[in-house]
Amino acid sequence: MNEYARLVQQCAEQGQALSRLMASRGQIEPLYLYCRPSKPGKPGRLMLARDSAPVPDGVELVTGEGLRGNVPFESFFQWIYDRAKRAPILAIKQ
Repeated sequence: MNEYARLVQQCAEQGQALSRLMASRGQIEPLYLYCRPSKPGKPGRLMLARDSAPVPDGVELVTGEGLRGNVPFESFFQWIYDRAKRAPILAIKQ
């Protein structure tokens, strides 16, 4: 698996876990895709956050399109993959 696909997979798994937690609490809200940009020699990170969550410092919104609750878990990877292509997350070679 290449670096980009690995970062997308980690984000998809994190988003699925967050969606399960929200569903168990009866919270229905979209998830938004953010990234923590890469640094020299270190890849960045993709993450999904619920609409009402505070945004951590140092992250950037990747797309204003929310991941809605009607998207099946098996489609999270492709949804993220398609939207994060321009996110600055791949490791920068030193």
